[in-house]
Amino acid sequence: MESKYYLDFLRDLLSLDEAVRTEASDRVQDFVNLLSDTQARVVGDLIAMLAPHEESRVALEALLHALSDLDGCGKLEGVDISPLREISESRIYVEHRDYMDEFAERIAGASNSTAE
Repeated sequence: MESKYYLDFLRDLLSLDEAVRTEASDRVQDFVNLLSDTQARVVGDLIAMLAPHEESRVALEALLHALSDLDGCGKLEGVDISPLREISESRIYVEHRDYMDEFAERIAGASNSTAE
């Protein structure tokens, strides 16, 4: 993906506007195959770091869906999703559950490897 568009996308993920963040997360599925492995790792790491701090229920779902899109295209390799364990159980609603279940084994594996 061209660096200008990539940087604009990263800025949108960090926007203070919930609608912009949500839309940026939703766009991942449109261009996931255009991302280089490095770009995909950076996006994945950023999304995993943002998710625990996302206050919007809708934007959180979009972030988790974006990680799932990366995973579905084999672009989640090397991404540290361990920050997802910081999402409190009280903030995981029904629309988030499938995503959290999908990543549970990796999250648990990440916490076990950091404990060693």
